[in-house]
Amino acid sequence: MAAKMRDGYARRINLAALAVSVAVLGFAYYLQHVEFLDPCPWCIVQRLGFMAIGLLALVAFLHGPGRAGAQVYGVIGGLLGLAGASAAGYHLWLQSDPGRAGACVGSPVERALDALRVGELWPDFLQYDGPCTLDPWTLFGLGIPEWSFAWFATLSAMYFSVLVRPRR
Repeated sequence: MAAKMRDGYARRINLAALAVSVAVLGFAYYLQHVEFLDPCPWCIVQRLGFMAIGLLALVAFLHGPGRAGAQVYGVIGGLLGLAGASAAGYHLWLQSDPGRAGACVGSPVERALDALRVGELWPDFLQYDGPCTLDPWTLFGLGIPEWSFAWFATLSAMYFSVLVRPRR
C-alpha cells in the first residue's frame, strides 16, 4: 500500500506539472495572438522549457513508474525547472538595463534558434520577433519573465520534492 501512495504522489506531481505547463503555454499563446505581444528569443527558450517539462510530465504520468523511476523523473524535471529558471533569470537581467538590448540581438541563443529552425516547427508559437528588454505586460507588478521564473522554480521544487518525500 505504501508503494501505491508514493506512486500516487508522483503521479499527482506529474499531473500538476502538466497542468501548469499547459496553462502557462496557453497564456503565452493568448498574449501573443490576442494581446499582440511578440516574443523575444529568450521567451521562446522559456516556452521550450515549459514544453519539455509538460512532455516529461505527460510521459511520467502515463508511465506511472515505481519509486526509482519516479525519482529519475523527479531529477530530470527538477533540472529542467532549474534550466528554465536560469533562462528566465537571464531574461530578467537583460531587462534590468535597457542598454543590454544588444545582448539579445544576434546572441548565441538567437543564432541557435535560427540554426535549429525552431520557428519552423510551430511558426504561430515559436517564431520570435520581439525585443528582449521590453516588458509590456504585468500582473500584480510582475512581468512575464518574473512569472516564468516563479513557475519554473515552483515546478523544480515540485519535482525535487519527489526525491525527498519520506517513505510511509
